[in-house]
Amino acid sequence: MSTSNPFFTSSSSVSGLGLGASGAGVPGTSSAPRPPASTSTTLNSLLAQAQSLNRAELDAELPQIRFGIDEIERMSEAVAGRGKGRKVHPGEGHTLLSNFGINTSHLSHTISHLPADVSGGAGGAGVPAPSAAAHRPRKRRVVPTGRVEPMGDLGPAYVSSEGDLGAWGRNWHEMVILSGIEMQRQKTIKSFQTQFQQKMLDNWEAEKARILQDELGVTDDELARLAGSLNGSGSGSGGGLAGSTLGRSALGASTRRFPMAQSTMSKSAEGRDGGLVMHTKMVKYERVISNLNERRKSKQPVELCQALEETVKGDQKFPLLPTAYHILAHLTQEPSIRDASSEGSDGAPVLERQYAGAYLGDPRSANAVLLRGRLTAGGRRFLERDDAEIVDGPDTVCSFENHVDEVIAKHPKEAALGGVPGIRNKVRAFVDVTLQGKESQESYKPESVNGSYIWAQAYYLLRCGFPDESLALLSEHQHSIKRDDWSFPGAFKVFLTTPDRRLPRPTRDQLFNDFNASIRNNPNVDQFKNALYKLVGRFELNRKSLKVATTTEDWMWLQLSLVRESKEMEPPQEQYDLGDLGKLVLKYGNDKFDNGGTRPFAWFNLLLFTAQFERAVAYLYSKPQLRTDAVHFAIALAYYGLLRVPSRGDDAELLTSEGEDTLLNFARVIKQYVAPWFKLEPVSALQYAYLVALGADAPGPEGETQKRLSLELVRDVVLASRSWSKLLGSVRADGTKETGVIERDLSLLKLSNSDEYLRAVVLSAAEQSASDSSLIDSIELYHLAGSYDKVVESVNRALGGSLASAGTSGSAAGGSGSASERLKTSSAEVGLSGAFGGAEDLYGLAQRVYSVYERDMGKRSKVSKGGWETLGTLLRLKQGMAEFAADRPDLALETFKSTNLLPLDTDPSSISRYSARFAALLDQSVISNLDSIIVTTMKCLHRLSQQLKQSPYGDAGRMAALQGYKQQAMGLIQFASGMRLRLGPDVYRQLSSMSAFF
Repeated sequence: MSTSNPFFTSSSSVSGLGLGASGAGVPGTSSAPRPPASTSTTLNSLLAQAQSLNRAELDAELPQIRFGIDEIERMSEAVAGRGKGRKVHPGEGHTLLSNFGINTSHLSHTISHLPADVSGGAGGAGVPAPSAAAHRPRKRRVVPTGRVEPMGDLGPAYVSSEGDLGAWGRNWHEMVILSGIEMQRQKTIKSFQTQFQQKMLDNWEAEKARILQDELGVTDDELARLAGSLNGSGSGSGGGLAGSTLGRSALGASTRRFPMAQSTMSKSAEGRDGGLVMHTKMVKYERVISNLNERRKSKQPVELCQALEETVKGDQKFPLLPTAYHILAHLTQEPSIRDASSEGSDGAPVLERQYAGAYLGDPRSANAVLLRGRLTAGGRRFLERDDAEIVDGPDTVCSFENHVDEVIAKHPKEAALGGVPGIRNKVRAFVDVTLQGKESQESYKPESVNGSYIWAQAYYLLRCGFPDESLALLSEHQHSIKRDDWSFPGAFKVFLTTPDRRLPRPTRDQLFNDFNASIRNNPNVDQFKNALYKLVGRFELNRKSLKVATTTEDWMWLQLSLVRESKEMEPPQEQYDLGDLGKLVLKYGNDKFDNGGTRPFAWFNLLLFTAQFERAVAYLYSKPQLRTDAVHFAIALAYYGLLRVPSRGDDAELLTSEGEDTLLNFARVIKQYVAPWFKLEPVSALQYAYLVALGADAPGPEGETQKRLSLELVRDVVLASRSWSKLLGSVRADGTKETGVIERDLSLLKLSNSDEYLRAVVLSAAEQSASDSSLIDSIELYHLAGSYDKVVESVNRALGGSLASAGTSGSAAGGSGSASERLKTSSAEVGLSGAFGGAEDLYGLAQRVYSVYERDMGKRSKVSKGGWETLGTLLRLKQGMAEFAADRPDLALETFKSTNLLPLDTDPSSISRYSARFAALLDQSVISNLDSIIVTTMKCLHRLSQQLKQSPYGDAGRMAALQGYKQQAMGLIQFASGMRLRLGPDVYRQLSSMSAFF
């Protein structure tokens, strides 16, 4: 051990230390007694061991012991972690803990026994841990569930000295921080995985619902029942498929045949939400739509909202449905309603798409401002004095005048109306009834003038839509009212006579002063007078509510009365237009008005009043039992031009937003409505498909998109029904044409002429049918579209593909292989109409096409020369294959020779010419059958030569014929050798084996 060891030091620095209790001195001192023998032996042994460990013999003197035995033992035990503990002078912390009743001795002992890694020494002493501590058994730690444990061994940097509470606390604090970080990381990973799985599940449910609805025609109730059965309940109202039907799927661009549209309209209706009742409603709706389209073709206006209202009158399940149509009729101001409610009306009809320019254009334009004013006036007029039939019920929506009549009828004695009264007498009776109770008196504090509640009567006259009578009543009692209110009748007159009900600045200032002086802060003011002041002067727009407006209809009438569209002419605090009212209604939300889905029309009507038509339709469409009605509300709005549509139609959701505008996917709504029944009701479905083109006049790409989607829906109806002659017409063999349903309705599709119709509808349907590999459909449609070259091209492709099967068939008419059989089956199911009627198989169809076009040079001139020659060649090749299959190789050889495809003229110099023709002139449908043509021709030569060889007669003609067959065979082999890259290896094997017999 070196001299720097803390247990030893040199004799020059230390004169001596007492050892033990006896105070024995170090050897070499004269005054100290000698220690006992045992102690001396122990010290001598220790000294000898120290000398043996000291390898650096730098000092001649022996080192002297610095510490006593007890101190050495105590320090050793402390280093090993099992000592008695060093007595430390208690500090302030020790005293504070003791005062709180904590056993500080036990706590110090526990801290001193905390586990620590002493491999590197405690406190840097470098003393190895005792073997006893190394073998001490350890307790198993119980890991609490739901908690992330602190991290394990953190390395030597976190080892604290024995008894160093601060170091241990820092170590533990850092471990807790790292454990918290690890726990948060694990929670984040688990949350991400959960959200990812849920998103995947939601996307799958939405996609499954889209496929079942758009591709397979499954109805919403069927989806709900399916979801309910999967969840163990029959209702299925919780979500899954039932909850993913609104605004998720696109416009079914991949839908072609609508496989599930097999049922009739009645069957699909029974599977939906009303059975026979719903079917009856749908039939009535369809009659209205058919009549609408007939009137549209003759450019006659239609009062569509009232026609739809008549359709649903008397609906037992939704009695407020007719009222909603009546509200829309007021908003659009259909002539009969406008003429009945407006004196001096010009009676001008509302035309198709009349409001489209203003509604879809710049919202700041003058036309847009006028339109919003018209919509506001229509809604206010309905709430005032509509003459619609009163529907009894708690959720009745009717005009206030009808409400006045109803209250008077219920209280005839209190009203004391009598006679045949006018509107002023009815309002007086209504006021006497409603304000007779103490509660009403305390709430409204009506002011009596000459024994009558003049202000209440004036307010209710204005509320009923009789402003002139209200003004006359106040003018008659002007001298009886309070002096503070003398300015009101004059301001009221100016208010009613100005076009936009705007008070001049001096008049408004005078009225505002009177309002501030006697009304604003007066707790006993007549609430009806307060309401009149606020309506006329538009005061306190930040508090747009009145005590007298107790119902939703009263509140909406108040808002419509305060709305003014000319924002640029108003100061900021007085700006309040229809858009602001719409935002206010949305802020309240549908839950405030639609009580758990039991009052759908309460919220729907508010959206109509605030001109949020797209949201209104989407909300009604979200109710499965009202989906049919939502479709026809959308139709009425689209007819008048009050519906915004997206520029994307194929993948757009039901309701989308662009800036401040809300857009409704009208094409998707129509397609989903007709999908269950349009296969067997194509004419009715077409009436709805025409309506998609109503939006063709929309500015920008929206118009073109709506026109395209309408044509695509018409094409899908045509392909699904396959009623070519009925829907598209037909062209007979003699060239006469029969006009179809769609061609008579070109104006409804916004198509200018028949050429555009043929290109946009018929040709598009033909190309779609060709992509579906439907030969008969594509040929018929291409012929109807006047694309005769496409007809020949399609026949050539099909005929070329069937050549190989003809060689193994026994049919003389061209074989009965798989392709021909498929055609026969399809023909039996569909039937060829028009020019190609009577064809039974592919060969007969090709012959029919060839004969029709051969007689008509006008059609033949539209067929390319190469296609026409290919058709003739394929017909002869098909005939030759059939003759060979009928065991007539002589006829087959002559037929093949007539095609001029193969060098069968025994002239070796012509082989290169035939090869060049194959490479440059022939169609692919012929070249692809080169293998079978050459092999079949070689088989014909082989059979004919074998027949001559087996003949018992021998003459010069027989030998010449054999030689001719041999030369033709050799020429055929040479020709095939030049076509090496075009023929399969089996062809050369067959040719070689047959050439040996020549």
